[in-house]
Amino acid sequence: MQGLTGDVEGRVALSVGGSGDSVSVAQGGESTLVLDEGTGRVVRIDEARLTAEQSADYGVAGLRLAVGGAYAYVVDPSRGTVQRIDPALATPVGPAVELGGAAGAGVVDGAGTLWVPLPGAGAVVPFPQGRAGTPVRVADAGHELTLTLAGGLAVVTDRTAGVLKVLEGAGVRSSFALGGAFTGADPDDVLVPAGTDGAAVPVLDGGSGELAVVDVRSGHTLRARVPGAGRGTPQLLGKRVYLPDESAGSLLVYDTSLSAPADPVRVTGGGGRLELFVRDGLLWVNDPDGADAAVIDAGGEVRRITKYGPAPRDKAVEGGVPTGGSGASPGPSRAGVASGAVPSGAVPSGVGAIPGPGMPSVNPPSGSPEASGPGPTQPEPGPTQPEPGAPGAPQVESLPGALRVTFAPAAGATPLRYVLKGAAPDQTVTPDEVGPDGPFVFEVEGGSCARQYGFTVVAEYGGGRPGKESAPSALARPCVAPGAPQDLVIVPAQGGHGGTATWREPQGGAVTYTVTGPDGTASTTATTHTYRDLPNGAPHAVSVTASNAAGSGPAAYGTLDLIPPPQRMRIVNNDSDGTLGIRSMAHHLEGRRVGEVPAGQNPEVVVHCKKRGSTITAHEMTTDIWAYLTYQNITGHVSDIWVDSRSNADVWDCA
Repeated sequence: MQGLTGDVEGRVALSVGGSGDSVSVAQGGESTLVLDEGTGRVVRIDEARLTAEQSADYGVAGLRLAVGGAYAYVVDPSRGTVQRIDPALATPVGPAVELGGAAGAGVVDGAGTLWVPLPGAGAVVPFPQGRAGTPVRVADAGHELTLTLAGGLAVVTDRTAGVLKVLEGAGVRSSFALGGAFTGADPDDVLVPAGTDGAAVPVLDGGSGELAVVDVRSGHTLRARVPGAGRGTPQLLGKRVYLPDESAGSLLVYDTSLSAPADPVRVTGGGGRLELFVRDGLLWVNDPDGADAAVIDAGGEVRRITKYGPAPRDKAVEGGVPTGGSGASPGPSRAGVASGAVPSGAVPSGVGAIPGPGMPSVNPPSGSPEASGPGPTQPEPGPTQPEPGAPGAPQVESLPGALRVTFAPAAGATPLRYVLKGAAPDQTVTPDEVGPDGPFVFEVEGGSCARQYGFTVVAEYGGGRPGKESAPSALARPCVAPGAPQDLVIVPAQGGHGGTATWREPQGGAVTYTVTGPDGTASTTATTHTYRDLPNGAPHAVSVTASNAAGSGPAAYGTLDLIPPPQRMRIVNNDSDGTLGIRSMAHHLEGRRVGEVPAGQNPEVVVHCKKRGSTITAHEMTTDIWAYLTYQNITGHVSDIWVDSRSNADVWDCA
């Protein structure tokens, strides 16, 4: 499929297997795999030759494909298993992995890691480099979880709690609270796509029509109310959000650059299912039960695709995936899979466009008023005064310490000005008013991150005419999730056994910090954390994450190194009456002598640490401390009577 032109470059006809079920297509790297969801058969499509090549039958209905880079997987949601497969052969690679519960649909991120949600456990399981990793806790057990691939990032939406979390490496990189109508919404009404073209993720509450677009890199969140949105999963491309209206066979469009709905895009001639996804800068729309499809670019231009018309490289292939239709005959049998992607189809307004609701046909039928000649001459009406109208419902964008409110101007009569309502006493609105020619935006500075704010815009008219107030905006916070804490420094305590981590607050400020390290996880509002009573002998990873009511940002990482630092010291009290033994254990009777210091010499040695052992009395001193040291490549223990590490605060206890 050539997305920019809407032309079908080639087609692979798949023979009938009698299942009558859907097929799904997954692409990653140079692999295109087709899964018969009714039988569990996977076929690899050779895009160069347009043939169905290798295949494997997994024998289970309801499987899901996940492909990315050099890895491909078959996920069995009901059994909770993940089977890695060879993307070039479609055959299994190793045994299937048991996840321990029912699974959701997985995605493969830009690093090649598969993430699979386990809603029953409130976790996601990563598969870095094709191997199962440690499950990552992302929600309470039983919460509804959906994964989205956003600009190469795996993002899990906790639809029960209304929270988005970005997954990275072996854990959660950042999180974003949806707030507003999403708090307490029915999880079935919270709709999020399986993939987006960039880092912005659209989330729709189908019950209230509230739309949130969260940029998971910057944390900026845009909120709007979309009338008539219904229960269609949103798709974001460029500045437009597309929502399937299956009752009319069309796409509702919300233009974030205009802060208002745009004209709908008609796809089919009536109601029915619509499949949508975004890939490579294009929105693909498909009627799986008919011949209609469309492709839409980032500028909003729509091109119609005839799925079952002739293609220059058509080939019939036997032994392909059963689809429930005839592979040879055209029509809505869904027996063809276009090369490159699922085909699409809708037309731009203008010449050749499919008429939308309220639009006249391009070729009016014979006998219609449009087709007939001019009727009786009607008197021209006199000029009428436009009626005052209300502005569009405001769209609100959360910024650090501020809110940006944009709106569509009122239709009808031209107002004298627009004013914003809803600002709190601790907020400042700029400008005080917006003129009739715009720009149609207010900046609201101040307010509390812990509070959500909503606004309306009033169009004020002269001549004694009453003002017209817009519908209310969605609720938003004047903040974004903070970035990583800055300048994290971790200093061990003298003698070890602990230390102190300090940092500076991130840009935009923060309310609380979560510190994770050797003593577990702690929460604090300070920019410091102290560790105590830890054993020496190992480094400990430390991370600090900042959070506020909008969410949490990426962590700052550091290390509390409790490996005792070696110290150079000299042997003491070594008389000439005998050699000083270096022993394998901190005991004068146990273990063995591994070396010695010649009598009468007090050479320099490297003291690694000190520990308790057997008690020694000599030179009018008694101690049970032994130094663990190295002398001339000999490492062992010497009673501290001959080292005196007790008086050196820089010599730590051994592990």
